[in-house]
Parts: sequence; C-alpha cells; structure tokens
Amino acid sequence: MIRDRGSMKWTAMMLPEHLGLIKVWKQEQFYDKKRELTEWELEEIERTIQRAFNMQKQITLTLWSNDHLHDETGQVTGTDLLKKELLLETDVAIKRIAFNTIQDAKMVDVDD
Repeated sequence: MIRDRGSMKWTAMMLPEHLGLIKVWKQEQFYDKKRELTEWELEEIERTIQRAFNMQKQITLTLWSNDHLHDETGQVTGTDLLKKELLLETDVAIKRIAFNTIQDAKMVDVDD
C-alpha cells in the first residue's frame, strides 16, 4: 500500500513566502464573517435594547470585532448619538460600543 503524505511532500518545493501565505489562509478559515443585518433584524435589536434600558435589565450583546464574535453582558446606561455609541455598564467598567459592531441583543433573565 502506498503511504501518501498529503501536502507534506510539497512543502519542500515551496518558497517561504508561499508557506507564510498558506498559514495565513488557514487562519482566515476560522474567522467569523460579519453579517449584514436586515432592516427587521436591526429593528428587533433596537427594540430589545430600548426595552432593557427602560426596564433597567441586563442585556447580552453579540459584538463583531477583530474578525470574531464575542458577547458582552451589562446594563445599558445611555447612548451617544453623535459618536453612534451605546454605553454599557459591565461588572468592571462602562464600555462604549459602536452601533455598527452589534450583531445581536438578548435580555438576560435574572432566574437563569
């Protein structure tokens, strides 16, 4: 039986620049793509944020930054319309979150 080493046998014939580009390409495969939100999704996010602000409830925002999605949980304390930012008070500090980085918003139940 022939033992094929796959791409290992070709790396000796590649230039270091090619190996570097292949490494970057493999890392990019794990990046999250920023979705373009529809008008309905934007309205739903806005309603959820307004409801959390009015009821003084905790909210979890899914944010897109540095090609990855991550969650921030806190209480909405206000907005800065000139800079297009949301003020979110977390356990540690008050964070300024740009509107265009928000991908999803969910209210946090205290019972959970």
